Amino acid sequence: MKSLYTKIAISAALAFSIGATAAAETVNIGGSDYEMNTVIDRELAPGVQYLRLRMPDYPLNINLLKVDVSNPKVKVETTVAKESSRGTELLTDAASRLASDGHKPVAAANGNFWALSSQTPDGGVFSGITRNASVRNGKIVTESNQYLDKWGNGVGTTRSGVVCITDDGKVYADSCTSAIRVTIGNKKMPVHLCNKGPKPGELCMYNSFYGEDTEFMPIRVVDNADNKKWYEKAPAGKCTEVLLDLKEGESWMGGREIRFQVKEVRSAAGTGTLGKHDLALVGNGNMYSEYYFKDVRPGDEVTLEYHWTFENNGVRVQPVVAQAIGGNAMVMRAGELTIHNSNEDYNSMVYSRTGYGCSEDNKTLYVIVIDKSTDPVYGKSAGCSTAVMSEIARHFGCWNLSNFDAGGSAEMMVDGEIINKTTESTPRPVANALMIFSAE
Repeated sequence: MKSLYTKIAISAALAFSIGATAAAETVNIGGSDYEMNTVIDRELAPGVQYLRLRMPDYPLNINLLKVDVSNPKVKVETTVAKESSRGTELLTDAASRLASDGHKPVAAANGNFWALSSQTPDGGVFSGITRNASVRNGKIVTESNQYLDKWGNGVGTTRSGVVCITDDGKVYADSCTSAIRVTIGNKKMPVHLCNKGPKPGELCMYNSFYGEDTEFMPIRVVDNADNKKWYEKAPAGKCTEVLLDLKEGESWMGGREIRFQVKEVRSAAGTGTLGKHDLALVGNGNMYSEYYFKDVRPGDEVTLEYHWTFENNGVRVQPVVAQAIGGNAMVMRAGELTIHNSNEDYNSMVYSRTGYGCSEDNKTLYVIVIDKSTDPVYGKSAGCSTAVMSEIARHFGCWNLSNFDAGGSAEMMVDGEIINKTTESTPRPVANALMIFSAE
């Protein structure tokens, strides 16, 4: 039996096919005009508009969400697959898991890229972990590309896009700078990684998204048969582990200091576990055992801060971050297409697409998913480059736009169903997403 949403979609498509042309308009793509038809225009919840768009002459099937993040009846959250920093989950399963009274999931789309076992330089040790920023309800899941996973010739988040959402109803989508720091007494130190594993000279932090019983993962660098650097899990012994709990009244949140209290210090370690603690700091090498953590004792106070700094309309902004996801390149800034549409093969190729962006006033979140498939109701969709995606998003008021994981991962959920035709026979589980909830 077809779902109610499918029946509505089919009815709308049939109505359109027999002459409902009032919703037709023209959009300019690459200097050429194309007819664009609005097949569905539906309010999913207060402040959440869903558009099903069709460009018959291109052809393209487009799904677009416009979300008023300032609306108190709407909440946008990062979903993390099974609440774990490693692995994937169907969007529909995540929606069922997170649904509750006054917290109804109405829409979502896939988020970050994640590391595959075949990708260098980690040799599979970071497989399944999201690349770039991921923050859920204030708690960081993975760091941005400021250190290990620097994309774009090592420039990290000054190239790649990060989408941050604040609890006071603003969304920032742009390239940025980012940092994680801890302070113990008068010693300040950078945290290089979150829920991954430190190489010699690095500091990694672990929290509940890593798991209570999963061993920490110090890394060593080896040369493989092709004389290329490769990473593999290292034995314990050269790390110092500091276990901490949140101080009374403290909570996780990006963009401000969070206070912790030291509960335990483990020397000559590295493959311990978090257990019931809130945070673990694992430093690999003598600089941690002989300097940074040398005099640390149970009861000491530690502060942690992780933040993202945006150049927003010419003003430096460091928001208090409740939710965040990260893509690869920013493909549109201030309504203008960037060079990353043409200087990167992944973006210039014809592909299915997922993008996240924001309005100029930072009040509207844009989510766009474009198919490269043949939909049984709406027909063929040829796929497109990120430049085409950007021009379509701009037509509807998007100001900044970042490219996100595409291909078989490009999918949008509405009312508990994947409503686009993905490139695979069944929707793919993904590592994380932004999900929109209604309080009604």
